Amino acid sequence: MKNKKTISVIAVIMAVLMIVSLVVSVIPVTAYADEPDGLSELKAQKSQLSDQVKECKERLEALREQKSNVLEQKTALDEQKRLAGEQLKVIAKEIDKYSELIEEKAKEVDAAKNKEQRQLEKYRSRVRAMEENGGYNILAMVLQSDNFSDLLTAFDDMGEIMASDKTLQKQYMEAREETEEVKAQYEAEKAEFEANQAELREEQKEINSQIEEADKTLKELEQEIEKAVKEYEAAEAAEQAAAATIASMIAQFNAQKAAEQAQAKADAEQAASQVEEMNRANQEAVDAGQEPPYSQDQINQAQEAANTGGASGGDSGFMWPVPCSTRVTSRFGTRTDPFTGQTSVHNGIDIDGFGNDGAPVVAAASGTVVTASYDGAYGNYIIINHGGTSTVYAHMSGLAVSAGEYVSQGQTIGYLGDTGRATGTHLHFEVYVGDSRVDPASYFSGLTYYNC
Repeated sequence: MKNKKTISVIAVIMAVLMIVSLVVSVIPVTAYADEPDGLSELKAQKSQLSDQVKECKERLEALREQKSNVLEQKTALDEQKRLAGEQLKVIAKEIDKYSELIEEKAKEVDAAKNKEQRQLEKYRSRVRAMEENGGYNILAMVLQSDNFSDLLTAFDDMGEIMASDKTLQKQYMEAREETEEVKAQYEAEKAEFEANQAELREEQKEINSQIEEADKTLKELEQEIEKAVKEYEAAEAAEQAAAATIASMIAQFNAQKAAEQAQAKADAEQAASQVEEMNRANQEAVDAGQEPPYSQDQINQAQEAANTGGASGGDSGFMWPVPCSTRVTSRFGTRTDPFTGQTSVHNGIDIDGFGNDGAPVVAAASGTVVTASYDGAYGNYIIINHGGTSTVYAHMSGLAVSAGEYVSQGQTIGYLGDTGRATGTHLHFEVYVGDSRVDPASYFSGLTYYNC
């Protein structure tokens, strides 16, 4: 009876130990507290590129609002397209990185499953062994022990076996719990990563759409530039042809004036010689006691002809031709076309007339109007000869003088306009010394230079 009681107590203790052995602590799996390796850098690159693209877009919009030349717009658009391409590269790397992370996480799941399977096999093997050997035969140990010391020794041996079994059970339970944790984390992170990939692919679509739009706009700009270049070349050729015609007219006028002056000089020299001859003949007649052959009136007329011959000097004391504006918008010499970017020679200076359409244009100096006409490039224009110098006034809305007319310095000769090849109201003003163009600005001071 006493033995039965002892066996019952030991059985209860073993049962409690078995139940305790099944209570396993859950081992926490460390989550990604920080950004996975490589992603942080990629996101920083993408953020920086996004800021640059935004800045580029804002600059492009500002250029469009300011109606800046298409070359600047094309440059900004090219930069935007380049940055968009860089964005696509970074996003592709991000997507690949997320795929790598998913693959790594899947490997962790496989490893956890393999570990669980190994622990399960060990546990099953032990259970089979216990079934084959009858498990923990406590009654047999008690009955086979000769004394209490042997019984305690048997219990110690059994305790070690049970501890080993508990460890085996615990390892299996931990492996199973770890598999569940890793699998759950894998599913959660996989869903998150795939969502990120989907978002990135949407970004790719948006950026590709922007690139397509940029390509379309660039193509339009290139066509516009090509058209503008052809128009510019034709207009530039026409303007240079007009400038050559004006230079030729001035040269012809100067040659004519030079010929007239040479003839006048020859006539004056001849008249002077005639005066000398008349005085000599009169003196000889007086010396001979005869009546002088020439009257004083005849001698005075010849002297007057001698005094009026010779070249007339030029007038270099110019006055500013546009009283309402001293702002120069384009200098003399080489300049760049604001639309095509091509360079050309500017034969004079452009004087701003914005808001003053129809205001007077005056003669820079007194002289003779060589021509007052119209040209497709110069519009309404006037050439005035001042002796050794000539001035040209172009793009006027109307003319107030005619060819051959003598004008005084400061006299109104025309009105500000934008006729011919002009993008706004202004006066194109040229100065010739002889047959050569010179910088008109060199004759004046106190000018304001704007956008040139």
